[in-house]
Amino acid sequence: MRFRQVHLDFHTSEHITGVGSRFDAKAFAQSFKDSYVDSVTIFSKCHHGHTYHKTNVGRMHPHLNFDLVRAQLDALHSVNIKAPIYISAGWDELAAAQHPEWCLIDPDTNDIKYSFSGDIIRWIKMDFSTPYLDYLCQQVAEVMIRYPDADGIFMDICSQEPSISQSAKHAMDAMGLDYTNKNDLDTFASQTLDSFYMHIHDTVHRYNPNMPLTFNAGHVKRGVYDRYKYYTHLELESLPTGGWGYEHFPCSARYFDQMDLPYLGMTGKFNIIWGEIGSYKKPEALVYECASMLAHGARCSVGDHLHPMGAMNASTMGIIKQAYRWVAEREPWAVDTKNRADIAVISLETIYSQSKQHNENNTENNYDEHIVTVLSECQFTYNLVDPLSDLSPYKMLILADNIPIDDCLKEKIEKFAKGGGKVLLTGCSAIDRRFGFKFDIGAKWMGTSANYGGDYVLPNPDYRASFVNDPIFMPGTAEEIEITDGEPLGQVYEPYFQRTRRLFSGHVNTPANPSPARRVAGAKKGNFTYFAFPIFCCYFNTGSVAILEMAEKLIANTLGNSGLIATNLPHSGRVTVRHQPCYNRDIVYLLHATPIARGTFLGKTIQPIHDAVPVYNTTVKLRVDSPVKSVCIVPCQQNLAFIQYDNYITFAVDKFTSCTTIEIQY
Repeated sequence: MRFRQVHLDFHTSEHITGVGSRFDAKAFAQSFKDSYVDSVTIFSKCHHGHTYHKTNVGRMHPHLNFDLVRAQLDALHSVNIKAPIYISAGWDELAAAQHPEWCLIDPDTNDIKYSFSGDIIRWIKMDFSTPYLDYLCQQVAEVMIRYPDADGIFMDICSQEPSISQSAKHAMDAMGLDYTNKNDLDTFASQTLDSFYMHIHDTVHRYNPNMPLTFNAGHVKRGVYDRYKYYTHLELESLPTGGWGYEHFPCSARYFDQMDLPYLGMTGKFNIIWGEIGSYKKPEALVYECASMLAHGARCSVGDHLHPMGAMNASTMGIIKQAYRWVAEREPWAVDTKNRADIAVISLETIYSQSKQHNENNTENNYDEHIVTVLSECQFTYNLVDPLSDLSPYKMLILADNIPIDDCLKEKIEKFAKGGGKVLLTGCSAIDRRFGFKFDIGAKWMGTSANYGGDYVLPNPDYRASFVNDPIFMPGTAEEIEITDGEPLGQVYEPYFQRTRRLFSGHVNTPANPSPARRVAGAKKGNFTYFAFPIFCCYFNTGSVAILEMAEKLIANTLGNSGLIATNLPHSGRVTVRHQPCYNRDIVYLLHATPIARGTFLGKTIQPIHDAVPVYNTTVKLRVDSPVKSVCIVPCQQNLAFIQYDNYITFAVDKFTSCTTIEIQY
């Protein structure tokens, strides 16, 4: 799989004429070649339901008079650029119009369901439990027959929500499921999606068992183990400026990087979201996003949208060229690398994905992003793991805010702690509502605070924010604990009363009673540290710098003084360390960007990067396992002076902008 892909959208209405009329094969291919692109995903069928080639299934776009797919495929291959083929699955306006019985019917409204409730996009959702799936498989088979030289199949909109179409109701009746029962609807939707994956996979590999195949549904769920077998690789869609934010991709990457599947990060050249015509992201922003992909072990994909007439946009290609030149120069240091990490974080999404309450309609879960945001801003090295993961490579494990555990995971964590691993628990993690704490943390669980709006906390000095020595309001429901034989982490101060419409004081929260409560802020015993507040949710929801510093000190004090890497970067900086065993070297990525909240899209904040601001005099301390031969900035091979002592080296980078890559040669 190549490093520099463009995902070339081509969703083109039947009301647009002259489709492909300005397509020039030579110019098309050369524009990508000149922009350092080495793979382009081209369209067989778009969301409108049109194909861009002759077809016996569905309909070719009415205003296209030649095989655009073949022309693009041949043009790209002529300059050694790969060309996977795109097929829209879950949205098909043509099929929806011709076969309304194939549409997904919302159980709540008993009407056809659309993709968004706003006026910007209103694609009709298709139901894979209807004969539409057979129709789709025929389209896939046709592509496999017509284009055996394609370099992959990309299936898009691969999700299934609960539906009460006639097909769905008949199938549920046959299975003994009740289509008026929400849990049964969820169960059937999940089984329908499993069937979709299997049918598409079998169709593709019937014609070519080696054909690369991936499925896209936006956010890729962690912990859905049975479905990963249908992928040959992953393409992790994550447009940071489209409401996803700049922590969504790292959150996904830190889980999927540990799998055997190669993967791409997917962003776009757009200001906000896919297919946004006439919008452009600053080149500096795209460089940063691609750098972040390499820093997390991913290859790169940038979304674009081809003009209906088939001519490439010079401004877009100029922006992509700057980003992909940067990537191309650093590819030798990005092949077959592995993340080095001190900390394992149990992913709540993996637990939800395996629960009986798993709902296909929940396409995104940002609870994991709460802890990932803190770890990224504080520049700790980490991986997201699931209950089946091996914990032995890590020095520390975090169960953040609301992680339930079963007996099997409990046994694994206790073994980890007995072997010297440090464990941090926060909020209601590892609490059984009947019996209390699952682990001996040196305290007794007394219940959940009645102050559901929040309490105040004054941590011990080692855990306090650097600029606050008074109680801090924590806007999240705390757990009540009393010390038994552990070390308390601080004091709790309760508000005078819980704020209600009848009983309140001041603008926001009731002041704290000046006398501390009997309960404490947390406890530490042996290798277990517990903090009674959901501190990561508190920071994610408020952005309080004081809470961030508390969280940083909580992690640092639990981990101890043996962290993998430490820098003097500001919290807007990011750090990863990747090992490249084939060359016996580490690659340190230092990244820095300052996204600014500007505008909203579908209720979510847009965060463009305006400027690439230089960072000066960055000091780095890195834990190493063997003697270091050299330290240098790549690809320019600028040697850096370093000092090695004990198990560490230190060095400094005078200046970098957006991202720098540093080779540690052993």
